Amino acid sequence: MLKKLISISVFLLTMVTFGQKIKTITELKNENDTLIKVRETTFDNSGNLIKEITFGGFDAVLKTNRNYNQFVEYKNGQRTFEYNCEDFVSKDTCVVRSFSTYKFNPKTKIETETKYESDSLIRFIREIKQEKNITISKTNSWEFSPVKVPNYETAAVSTDTAYFDKKNRIIKRVNSDDSFKNPLVEKYKYSKKGYSCQIIGDNKIKTFNIIYSKTQKLIDKNNLNSHYKSSAIYKYEIEYY
Repeated sequence: MLKKLISISVFLLTMVTFGQKIKTITELKNENDTLIKVRETTFDNSGNLIKEITFGGFDAVLKTNRNYNQFVEYKNGQRTFEYNCEDFVSKDTCVVRSFSTYKFNPKTKIETETKYESDSLIRFIREIKQEKNITISKTNSWEFSPVKVPNYETAAVSTDTAYFDKKNRIIKRVNSDDSFKNPLVEKYKYSKKGYSCQIIGDNKIKTFNIIYSKTQKLIDKNNLNSHYKSSAIYKYEIEYY
């Protein structure tokens, strides 16, 4: 009987642990033996990013702290609107720097993002299509000279193709851009401790290695699209629903 009760207790504890959904992750950085809050990320019950605050430093000219905010809205699981604003803490106001609208075509399975400047001029239009283990993003950009009406003949065009394995981990990315002579290629390899990325482009090869933090492992298990540093100077606080 006692053995049965212990088994039930372990089962219930496992259900609670793995059934919890992450609501907020707060990133803190150790500076001079003091923990400074640097980022706060919030997800909805479905694991979608709905808010991220990057805490800025003190502006000596304006005499105020400046935070950078990202807000994302969804409808039926699809992104519909996103905006970025700069928060002047002492003035209690958030000045919009840019915003995006999203439209999803259920027939073509293409999500179209239109990115605007704060004055509503268009910065870029990006079409994203997800197929089996492949995501293709085509961007028409007027980054340096935003436009009121899109003129595709003057747009800078780039195409990003990402390939994923059965665990939904990116294994290869190919970026073709007007400014590149050759496509930029990223190749990823994974291990239990982390992953490596090799970048090949314009006759140059770079490789870097990333070691998973405990927080990142938890994020990956929850299928959240967010990345957290593994350095010992960073600490994380997690709030659950």
